[in-house]
Amino acid sequence: MKIKKGDTVKILYGKDSGKRGTVVALDVKNDKVVIEGMNLYKRHLKGDGRTRTSEILIVEKPYPVSKIMMICPVCDKSTRIGMKKEGEKTVRICKKCGKELVKEAVKKTAVKKATVKKENNSKKKESK
Repeated sequence: MKIKKGDTVKILYGKDSGKRGTVVALDVKNDKVVIEGMNLYKRHLKGDGRTRTSEILIVEKPYPVSKIMMICPVCDKSTRIGMKKEGEKTVRICKKCGKELVKEAVKKTAVKKATVKKENNSKKKESK
């Protein structure tokens, strides 16, 4: 797949056609991508009456790769992507302007997981 995470893409077909967004996630096996803020659907969750409450979630569904097109960061036009080998390194190039597509640094946010220790306060029964 020539599209990478963090690339800016344009949507060609569907309800969000003509809009631009950044790629959040890839599904290489099924050739689908998730684009930030696009293809939003509502999912209704039913509560059980005790612990879980009823709510409406907004879910971003994936787009097929055939419905999107890469936007070149240099010439700012929607373009096809070519591959060029320079020695052992493979570089993506824009088919319109011929320049290299340099992927902008995607900020990785470190998420610290809070560990909760369970206390064992169970009383053991003593037999008389």
